[in-house]
Amino acid sequence: MDVNPAIVLNGPRAPRLKAAVEESEDYPDAQPENESADAACHIYFSAYGLSPSQYKWMAANRKKQYPGVCPAPNLQSVDFVILFTHDSDTYTGAMPEPVHTDHSGFSDFNPLTTVDSALLSGADADKAHREYVWVFQMKRGAFDPTKFSPRRRPQFTTVESKGSGRAIEDAFNYVQGQGNTQVAANQ
Repeated sequence: MDVNPAIVLNGPRAPRLKAAVEESEDYPDAQPENESADAACHIYFSAYGLSPSQYKWMAANRKKQYPGVCPAPNLQSVDFVILFTHDSDTYTGAMPEPVHTDHSGFSDFNPLTTVDSALLSGADADKAHREYVWVFQMKRGAFDPTKFSPRRRPQFTTVESKGSGRAIEDAFNYVQGQGNTQVAANQ
């Protein structure tokens, strides 16, 4: 028995089909939370050399403890550069990496950069005996990773024994204090 598909689909026993959505069949673009768009943000930073546990601390605690200190949305917004090292008393291994920008405006800037796995694994960074942090205050709009000198003098530095986890909090206390002074001066 030959059945005409048009009759079956349009007959009284045909299943009811929902109208097709008139949007693209592509997955929708993921919209990551833009932490920098928060109205509380008024101090912006870029951090380099983060260990996995420091990166986790950023995600879990930064917004709660330091709501006005946020990852920079772009290079032009950076107020502070924070460099972290693990068992190394020099910050050259955590220096800011050049940022690729092309004629279309594409940029690979990321305000949170983990430790370079070619130099130190994330697990080794988390097991470091000493955590070092250097904070550099920048004039907003003047941060250029390609011109960041290994001889640049930090405005704040500290070293903490492993287990204390205080190095990252000390850095953020400093940034918040200096940033609040900077914001007050600009008002």
